[in-house]
Amino acid sequence: MLPKVSTGKSVLISGGSIAGPAIAWWLQRYGFRTTLVERWPGGIRPGGQNIDVNDQGREVVRRMGLEPAILAANTGEKGSVLTDVEGNERVLLPLGEDTISPTNETEILRGTSAQLLYDATAHHTEWRFGDQITSLDEQVAAEGVKVGFQSGREEVYDLVVLADGVGSRTRKLAFSPDDIEFKRLGIYIAYFTMPIEPTDPRSDHWVITNLPGKRCLSFRPGGDGLTQAFLMWTSPESAGYEKLPIAQQIAAIREQLEADPKWMGTSKLVQRAAKGLENTADLYLEYSGQVKAKRLFTQGGKVGMIGDAAYCGTPVSGAGTTLSLVGAYILAGELAKHAGPATAAADNGGDVKAGFQAYESWMAPFAAGLQNLPPGVPQIALPTTNWGIRVLHTAVGTALWLSKWKAVQWVAGWVFRDEGAQVVLSDYSEYEIKSSAESSEVDA
Repeated sequence: MLPKVSTGKSVLISGGSIAGPAIAWWLQRYGFRTTLVERWPGGIRPGGQNIDVNDQGREVVRRMGLEPAILAANTGEKGSVLTDVEGNERVLLPLGEDTISPTNETEILRGTSAQLLYDATAHHTEWRFGDQITSLDEQVAAEGVKVGFQSGREEVYDLVVLADGVGSRTRKLAFSPDDIEFKRLGIYIAYFTMPIEPTDPRSDHWVITNLPGKRCLSFRPGGDGLTQAFLMWTSPESAGYEKLPIAQQIAAIREQLEADPKWMGTSKLVQRAAKGLENTADLYLEYSGQVKAKRLFTQGGKVGMIGDAAYCGTPVSGAGTTLSLVGAYILAGELAKHAGPATAAADNGGDVKAGFQAYESWMAPFAAGLQNLPPGVPQIALPTTNWGIRVLHTAVGTALWLSKWKAVQWVAGWVFRDEGAQVVLSDYSEYEIKSSAESSEVDA
């Protein structure tokens, strides 16, 4: 149970997807007063791509008591299947403990996860939809940060946490371009949803189809009778598609689908994607890259960053949700430790900057480790020719067969061990502010 009354420092959080409400939950737990501003109007933005919650990220939601809800809200994806351009199965990667598969038991839509976090915070955090920060000033208000909003509001907060996306506009208000490195991955990814049709093959699996010319088309369960479609293609530099109006983005994506016209006439999967693209109500196109912030808080020590705005891993890494959840947990805990109501330091106002410094010291190397991609990724998964696609399928099939042998599992586990997965999360429970009822139970 979260504390019903917060008497600690006031915190403004920008961004209502995953990282924002996650840190709101933890800050409330430690007695801070939280306000969250989200520019999407009317409520939580629905839909979005599949995300999964792994390793330390799963431990965070377990500590929040949300693991059962996340497991119950999974998309029902039962595994992954690699197909040829006609949709014929080449490699089946079922969900299971003893197999390699891109599918995880915690597959959940981003919007569904955000809604769960909203429901867990709405009674204790002030949510403001349809607004955004337009100015941040740590100098004018010596005791905090003076914040201007698009709605015309002007308010002062003790500290501000930016939990926005990769292209965060708010980040530009507090950090210089020199503070942020954007590492291009050389790929475009288009996401769009469409209704499931009776003829859709394996609508309960992630269907992955490589197309000649370094392209990949895939379909995944999207919940509520929907299918999520993805098209990925290589591009050494941004062509500016992500900045175009929706109609022009659709034209650019369709051009990639039709890059080899003969497949348009025979491939049901390509035709299915083209049809769904024309009628989709939910399209997102990005030139994919990793954000690597050189600093996670400002010189003034009152504005910090978490999530994609600070250390985006991209969908290719599979670590974005974990980074968001862990970053929220660590920053909230370090702020509680150094400047929360439950600490002795609270008597003299606490040291917010020390909290940010401790968070950066812990989080920066952890994020760097999860952002590391194997050599050649993602281009190695996007062959140029049909022959290259067959080689890829053979390699994956061989790896799947070998993975069933215990000796191979042991060797692979030792050679490819994930050091980051072994990192143990700190315990900040001593800084929680218990309600009077909880305190009575403890005393009893």
